[in-house]
Amino acid sequence: MTGTSIYTSTSVLGFVSKKLKTNPIVTITILAFLSVLVVLVVMRVTSIASRASGSSTDLDISRALAVSSVTVNAETEYTTQQKIAGQVIAARESDHGFDRAGILAEVMVDEGDRVKKGDILAKLDMRLLDAREIEVKAGLERALAMEVEAKATLERMSTNYDRYVVLRESGHISQARFDQVKNELESAKAGEISAMSNVESAKAALATLQADRDLSTLRARFDGSVIARYRDEGEPFGMGGGPMVRLIEDSKLEIRVGLTEDAVNALQIGQTYNFNQADREIVTSLRSIISKVDKNTRTVTAIFDVADGVDVLPGSLADMTIDVTVNDTGYWLPTEALAESRRGLWSAYTLSPVDGYTGIATANRQELQVIYTEADRVFVRGTLKDGDQVVSSGTHRLSQGFLVKAD
Repeated sequence: MTGTSIYTSTSVLGFVSKKLKTNPIVTITILAFLSVLVVLVVMRVTSIASRASGSSTDLDISRALAVSSVTVNAETEYTTQQKIAGQVIAARESDHGFDRAGILAEVMVDEGDRVKKGDILAKLDMRLLDAREIEVKAGLERALAMEVEAKATLERMSTNYDRYVVLRESGHISQARFDQVKNELESAKAGEISAMSNVESAKAALATLQADRDLSTLRARFDGSVIARYRDEGEPFGMGGGPMVRLIEDSKLEIRVGLTEDAVNALQIGQTYNFNQADREIVTSLRSIISKVDKNTRTVTAIFDVADGVDVLPGSLADMTIDVTVNDTGYWLPTEALAESRRGLWSAYTLSPVDGYTGIATANRQELQVIYTEADRVFVRGTLKDGDQVVSSGTHRLSQGFLVKAD
């Protein structure tokens, strides 16, 4: 190997000597250019080495890059803002209909009408009920008359029995006659019980008739508005009846939203929360939280009562923003402190002071994972330590080991 180098060097020298003899001016010019080029390369390498080495005994401080820095502190939690949306719904909404068969005779309301609790919405034809009522009332009158007669008979039989007891004790009547009077008394008692039972049966029939009358008159079960009318006069209802109109309790509204478990923990029952809809604010209070995670949305439902007097339509959407505290350890950094790294990670540069030089440090790359992002800062975790001084901007100019001057 040494022989080859000597041979090569000798060949080069011989070539140069030959050129000097044949064309000395051109040869000298080339040699001068090569010498200058070698000097420049050596100076550049020396400059880079001085920047990349903070432990050098002879640093060129004038070449240190000026950077801004911040000191980071470890945090055990951070607060995020979550925007949630929910639908305004009526507290109650239900179909109102008849529970018995009949012919629809009259409808008192139409879609859009407002009603109060107890207002009549519709009626069935009651002619059969009217006829049945006459029959039931007549039966009740007969039963009452029979009850009066049975009571009178029992009273007469009871008095007669008491008289025959005295006669039996004095020996003026036979045992057979006494037994006959006793049986007549027991029969009178049974007759009274039967008459009283007939009266109760007639009263029950009348009560059933009255219930049928009530069921033939459809009344509103709460204050609200009619949002649908399903039938018109003359239509028949089969056994079991069916829906007639749909009412919505629009005077009492609520908003239901699906929240993450972290967001639920940030809410308090009874607390006031404001929703937004277009350019208006909807004041609500948290009524309850359903203690179950929805298997489809993986959220927990919270129910907010809308304050009285708020002009908002059921079915519309409203949203709110809440602050949610997340328990996680990390550091807040300015967004400009990050530089893209590999494998989906990010990086930042911490500063390590150079001994003997005030304000001079070397840049050290730290690998980071971004947990949460805000407008101008990010919450990260990685190889940072509490109290580290981190370059806050201009990280695109840096590389591992660069010499820098911190502000």
